[in-house]
Amino acid sequence: MKRSVGFELKQPRLVIRQNMKRFTWFVLKYSRIIILAVILIVSSCVAQDPLQNIKNVISLQAPFVMIYSFGMTLAVLTGGLDLSIGSVAAFSSCAGAFLIIEGHIVLGIAVCILIGALLGMFNGILITRAKIAPFIATYGMDWVIRGAVYIMMGGAMIYHFSDGFKIIAEGMLFGLSSLLYIAFSIFAVLLFLFGKTIFGRNTYMTGANIEATKLSGVDTNFVITVVYMISGALAATAGILYVARLDCAEAFLGRNFGLIALAATLIGGTSLQGGKGGVGNTVIGVLIMVFLINCLNILRVDILWQDFVFGVVILISAMIEKARAFYEEALQN
Repeated sequence: MKRSVGFELKQPRLVIRQNMKRFTWFVLKYSRIIILAVILIVSSCVAQDPLQNIKNVISLQAPFVMIYSFGMTLAVLTGGLDLSIGSVAAFSSCAGAFLIIEGHIVLGIAVCILIGALLGMFNGILITRAKIAPFIATYGMDWVIRGAVYIMMGGAMIYHFSDGFKIIAEGMLFGLSSLLYIAFSIFAVLLFLFGKTIFGRNTYMTGANIEATKLSGVDTNFVITVVYMISGALAATAGILYVARLDCAEAFLGRNFGLIALAATLIGGTSLQGGKGGVGNTVIGVLIMVFLINCLNILRVDILWQDFVFGVVILISAMIEKARAFYEEALQN
């Protein structure tokens, strides 16, 4: 009889404990959306025109970061990373600018994106064929490509592009920038490619367990190389859009693209170990970053403190992901 009473007393405690675990896991799972909502509320409270402020950030600032961060995310999904994004954007956009300034707009844009894809392919070959670690391969390529663009430009800049070219970054439709439509289109294509196709499934499998994926018959070298080609093409796209927006092509473009993209990827919740996350997570990560910058600027926080704040946000995001994984495993057991 005593055992029965003790068992009955323990049951409610176990239920309460299990429900608390579920609630904690739920909060951790959607913590980034909660953080974004808090930042939006704070910035809206201090901004003179909250709706216009949100519109400007989403329409004019976020698209650039989203496009090149998508490339980083895809590389991270395979268990690697791409630190050459910034230099690829600079070299590709400057090479394309030589044609665009002469009036060959479509050809210049095509050449820009093609060069980006080829540089990405070379990254992939270094990683898959030369067996160089992704960090070393892309970091080394970042220096090589940046040096090449310095030599190519010789300290000069290309500016005063035609309106026919600048409209791709300055155009407006239904009150929103053409940049947002371009970023959304790229996002939709990537979401389908990596969420609904065999190639996308193979990408996640490669990042989760590359050896098991090889044994299942997947050409992981091909998967990784194509992913880095896409990353290079996206970096080039972001670079040429920057040129169109700024009306200037120069060798210093994109010097901090790689670190910003990595930060957005991590804040969004994509795992550096590979196989978990995706471009949807990166959209949230980018929005947190750009609205946090916007909020700090509105509050007139010294720019010297902004890097400190970003570092804290990245560390908090990493701890949240660890805690979420812990509670998810606890619920399964």
